Amino acid sequence: MKKGKILAAAALAAMFAISPITGKIHAQSKAETKLYNTVMAKKDLKNANKFLKKFPSSTYAPAVLKIKDSITFYSLDKNDVTAYISFLDGNPKSFYASAANARIEELNASSISSEQAIGFAVAAGLQKEAILSATGVKNRNNEYVAALMAPAAGTTSFKLVLLTNSNGNWSVSHEISENVYTNDYNLNEFSIKEELKPVTIKGLQYIYFGYANSSSQVDKRSNIANDDCELVLNLYSMDDNALYNILYSGKTQDGILYGSSMDAEQAGAGATEQQAYLIGRLNSIDYLKPYEAERFMVQEVIKWWYNNNPANSKDVAFGIIPANSPIIDMFNKCKDRERVGNYTVALLEKVFGNTIIVVLNNETKQYSLAMCQATPKSDKDLELNTFYGEKGNILALYYYKGKSSVKKRLNLASKKLY
Repeated sequence: MKKGKILAAAALAAMFAISPITGKIHAQSKAETKLYNTVMAKKDLKNANKFLKKFPSSTYAPAVLKIKDSITFYSLDKNDVTAYISFLDGNPKSFYASAANARIEELNASSISSEQAIGFAVAAGLQKEAILSATGVKNRNNEYVAALMAPAAGTTSFKLVLLTNSNGNWSVSHEISENVYTNDYNLNEFSIKEELKPVTIKGLQYIYFGYANSSSQVDKRSNIANDDCELVLNLYSMDDNALYNILYSGKTQDGILYGSSMDAEQAGAGATEQQAYLIGRLNSIDYLKPYEAERFMVQEVIKWWYNNNPANSKDVAFGIIPANSPIIDMFNKCKDRERVGNYTVALLEKVFGNTIIVVLNNETKQYSLAMCQATPKSDKDLELNTFYGEKGNILALYYYKGKSSVKKRLNLASKKLY
């Protein structure tokens, strides 16, 4: 192609372009191009506003809008937090939105440490023993102290208290009382997991914190502790006093909470700004891991056995052991196994505080949990420590209590205990 034709083609392409706003082919008029060149040369609000008003769908509009945002953003008073908040409020999709939010965060930084905040809260009359966390927080040039108060004995609600300073004296200015967010009322122990922390989201100030719902209860029959746990992450809005939260539930082991968040899954792509922030925090916490069923299979089958076999029952419900359960590995490694009729039996000790009898049906190849007995804490408690096969499918079990013993028989076929 000759040089003259190349230049003509380039000029034609400049005259017809796809608008990033409407997605349609847009022909640029001479007036539009002329005004755009004026904006680029002068970089002033007057011409930028004039262009955006006359040619809102122009292919040049994004570039002009960026110039307008730049002029507005850099003309703001760097020490006026309300000016930056107003800028974000009026220009939520601005090229400078992140920079404005970062500046608001800087201006809202409190000089009050956590230790100082606790001291001010106590001086204002709050009980030190009930303060789980405290922090300094600024909002719109005003300094506050925020304190999270534990639920009072016999109650299921906590308090978030805000204090303000007047002539050197701190006093309560506002407080909210909220019921503990839970899906399991057996988890009746409240503890702080994520300390109070001021955060800025799109120019607005929030207080972030997280608490755990757990239980220290140990089942009297099985000796198995309640390992269920919930983590609740929260955002408190300093502007409208709203509280946003998200719950993550599962089971704990070695300091890790294995579980998931139905709240996060339901929010999905339609998550609000507050939910999106909390979901991001969930994903960043290193003591949260996806639920692993295999990790808790042993406890679950033992608990199932106790739940389905009342004390002194003569009819025994065998618990089915999944093929990938660690119990099967324990069974295969156990040297104390015995053939009893159509079954192979093993006695396993110290399995989550229990002695258990595991049975393999040699015909169906199904493993089952046949009997459980909690490991004794003293000579006054029964101890299951001996077994042997009798005629047919009869399994003899010996329980010891101090110097005495009790013999029981279990028919592995009929599942009758006598």
